[in-house]
Amino acid sequence: KFILCDINSPIEDALGLAAVTLRKAGIVLTSNLAPGKGICRLDPQMIEQVLLNLITNAAEAMQGMSGEKHIAISSSIEPGHVVVKVADSGPGIPLPLRSKIFDPFYTTKADSTGIGLSLCHRIISDHKGYLRVDESPLGGAEFIIELPLARERT
Repeated sequence: KFILCDINSPIEDALGLAAVTLRKAGIVLTSNLAPGKGICRLDPQMIEQVLLNLITNAAEAMQGMSGEKHIAISSSIEPGHVVVKVADSGPGIPLPLRSKIFDPFYTTKADSTGIGLSLCHRIISDHKGYLRVDESPLGGAEFIIELPLARERT
């Protein structure tokens, strides 16, 4: 169900759902959400699901690590689109694997089906957006979502 919605709404919902679990795991969660009108045509529950999946993956990647564990979520409004970033201080994703991680059934985890990231990619594509991965300023992985802003009708 696509509706006009501020991108920060599903982000805040996902943060609320993940906060306690992350805190118990010793992971510091920070957010820096753009004020303003990041209004997109989207399905808020599906976007929330994508964010929860990315946050969960980041938390799992940092299991057993020593040192500070950190996940940072941000949103910004750019010309014509919004950008949402989920960055972590985990081990990151090696360059040779970055082109494969969105493929269905591809996984590096022993107990995974490998459909989570492919499903996230599909949901973002269905929203006429893009999902990609890069290196995080925190040292781990950073997933970047770009979604088009809703065009205002005149």
